Amino acid sequence: MQKSALKQIVGIAPLPEKVMDRIELVRNADANHILGQMASANTSDVSDRLHDIFRNALLRAGHDHIMLQFEINRLEHALSGTGIEPVVLKGGAYVARGKKAAGGRRVSDLDILVAEDELEEVETRLKEAGWSPDEATDNEYDQAYYREHMHELPPLRHAKRGTIIDVHHRLLPKTARSNVDVALMQQSAMRIAENPVRTFDDVDMFVHSAVHVFADGAIDTPARSLVELYLLYIELSSDDALRLKTRAKAVGAIKAVSTALWAIDEFFDEDNALALSNEALAEKPNFILRWAIATKTLERPSAPLAKLLLYIRSHYLRMPLRLLVPHLARKAVAWRPTTKKPIELPFP
Repeated sequence: MQKSALKQIVGIAPLPEKVMDRIELVRNADANHILGQMASANTSDVSDRLHDIFRNALLRAGHDHIMLQFEINRLEHALSGTGIEPVVLKGGAYVARGKKAAGGRRVSDLDILVAEDELEEVETRLKEAGWSPDEATDNEYDQAYYREHMHELPPLRHAKRGTIIDVHHRLLPKTARSNVDVALMQQSAMRIAENPVRTFDDVDMFVHSAVHVFADGAIDTPARSLVELYLLYIELSSDDALRLKTRAKAVGAIKAVSTALWAIDEFFDEDNALALSNEALAEKPNFILRWAIATKTLERPSAPLAKLLLYIRSHYLRMPLRLLVPHLARKAVAWRPTTKKPIELPFP
């Protein structure tokens, strides 16, 4: 995906005038799971056919948001009387707070964060309320692996509604080479209205998104991740933007946040973000990482190499080789190919 396309998707550049160019942009946005965000940012000056596509994307996202708000309500009900105040993460937080990053965003599950010593009670209450281990990880190996090494419980699926809830107690795996002071972030979390459910504040939302993208995983959907980071960044007040450096250092996320700020300038021409990135990072930036991110996102000829480097890096960050090698070997044996045909959309 070209930089110009990313700018068009978030509404800081006009949509292409030629029909075929618009078709290609819609195809790219849909393939990268950001068609809803494109629809949310471009609500005027579109043709009737494109208007229908956008309206459909927003309706689908709206359905997800209603589902998510209901699940948050059910979560509150399940934990009623425990005194536990979970922090809703990622898409759930954006929807609950009415953030720009929620506009048109599809949501498939609910992610929450609780203290590690609250896990047992939270899991018990959720199971009593109808959630049970998801079939994909309901086996002895995965159950033990999640509980011993990961930053979350194995996923729980509701028996009737089919919705997934991921219960986190950290932001990165226990075996990760770096860690984030999640307790410090929890202390600053804000209640949603008068409810016991909370979200991170705006600064920590951005910090968490940066950590999720650049300190965990292989950046599987780079365009979607970059759009999310940009939308979170532009909603920060000037004071919050200046506070990013000290906050990132305090919680141990300075590299991830600095890379996120660089990416926001690189793909959306936000000069202030680059200045903050340069100021925040005391050491030399990781130019290989930046090359890999740009190459994968823009689908350059060397993208396969970039994808491989990011994949290796993600596993290097997540766990030591003594755990990684047998884990990947087991997953490779269990892996089975699947086929997914893309949904055909009507184009303008």
